[in-house]
Amino acid sequence: MGKIEMILKAKEDFISKKIDMIIGWKKEDDSIESIPAFIDEETELNTLIFDEYCVNNLAKYLIEETHAGKKVGVFLKRCDRKGFDQIVLDNRLSKENVVVYEIACDGMKNFVTGEMFKKCETCLNENLDKYAEVKEIENMSYDERYEYWMGELSKCIRCNACRNICPACNCETCVFENKDEDILGKANNESETGFYQIIRAYHVAGRCSDCGECERICPVGIPLGKINRKIIKDLDELYGDEEDTLSNYDIEDKDSFSDKKGGK
Repeated sequence: MGKIEMILKAKEDFISKKIDMIIGWKKEDDSIESIPAFIDEETELNTLIFDEYCVNNLAKYLIEETHAGKKVGVFLKRCDRKGFDQIVLDNRLSKENVVVYEIACDGMKNFVTGEMFKKCETCLNENLDKYAEVKEIENMSYDERYEYWMGELSKCIRCNACRNICPACNCETCVFENKDEDILGKANNESETGFYQIIRAYHVAGRCSDCGECERICPVGIPLGKINRKIIKDLDELYGDEEDTLSNYDIEDKDSFSDKKGGK
């Protein structure tokens, strides 16, 4: 089914009351930017669009909307669908409350620069090595890697935009806001800001869909995708390319879980 037909199908389902809401994209204020749209009135249906600027992953919005008791229709690109499937696996929403309109994507563009996002280039062209940038960092010396990452992570302003947009960051209470855990303070210094990003990356290890939204939304331009892809690469090499790697135990796993490791 084509893009126009998919939008028409969603409109038809809404009018026939098969769904209570549509989450898609729309334009606003004569901007070429496409933004999330939450359609719950028939008069708003004609605002639905799909073009090369519909980059937002809409999957995470489903948690709040379906918990409100609504049957929600949602438009998902291929990379978005992976995030949706993870939210379902995490038992944060029920598939029965969602109608997915999976829409074909030819790559998304930055509405400011007009350039295609790098994550889309590697998605569309299987000949490109999505781990190329990770390998560049792996080839650095220990001191070079340390300087590189401290330089990047020190930019973090702890705005939580990466956490809020990430489909895999879907805990009811974030560990960083759990006062009983006392995991991390609020000081704006290199050790704490770096620690924040590392904890978040490991928290979604094995669950990250590599949708790239954390890096796209970061207001200070931290290359968060490199951290996530490094962990994805390592998990793939250690345990193979399979879903939900870290919650499955196999006696034949390469890692014995008992040998002492660590160090530089």
